[in-house]
Amino acid sequence: MNDTIASSFRAIALLCLFLLASQSVAGHATPLEAGAPFPDITLQGQFTSPQKAMLGLEGDGPFRLSDVKARHVLIEVFSMYCPHCQREAPDMNRLSARIADMQPRGELALLGLGAGNTQTEVDLFRETYGVPFPLAIDPDLEMHKTLGEPGTPHFFLVSLRDRGKPVVLLSRTGRMSGVDDFIRELRTLCGSD
Repeated sequence: MNDTIASSFRAIALLCLFLLASQSVAGHATPLEAGAPFPDITLQGQFTSPQKAMLGLEGDGPFRLSDVKARHVLIEVFSMYCPHCQREAPDMNRLSARIADMQPRGELALLGLGAGNTQTEVDLFRETYGVPFPLAIDPDLEMHKTLGEPGTPHFFLVSLRDRGKPVVLLSRTGRMSGVDDFIRELRTLCGSD
């Protein structure tokens, strides 16, 4: 009986060590940092005409990041299953409205990227939280991996001034501290680019 308990304990201990080791490997993923080149990702998914207009896109796609007609784009990497993303959705909607009112027009666009989310999941998230801005899908996590496997939510502010060489101006994991503070920070970063 004691040998059985000891064997079970060793098996559980090995399983725990394996799980800890796999967690630490995943923890070594590093999102792209400020100053790094940003890849010209494909914007997968379905966009309505107003959502395409927010990005300055025309036609049916497929679209690439370099097709966005703005000098800067703020990309929120989110997941419909992320409780932080769900709680932040109303603030993101307020941020979207503030960006739409920014002058000069075309300075900043907003885009969500659903990490591991299908079109159905993104549509459900949009409907549940009344999201007005464009949400791209990344069902196979291809773009997520390309971006350094950021946690969710994660924000990338990308300069598109040189369309051939997009660059990261801001890379931050976690919820924003407040819409007004974030808008001020974004304006400063867009102006200093």
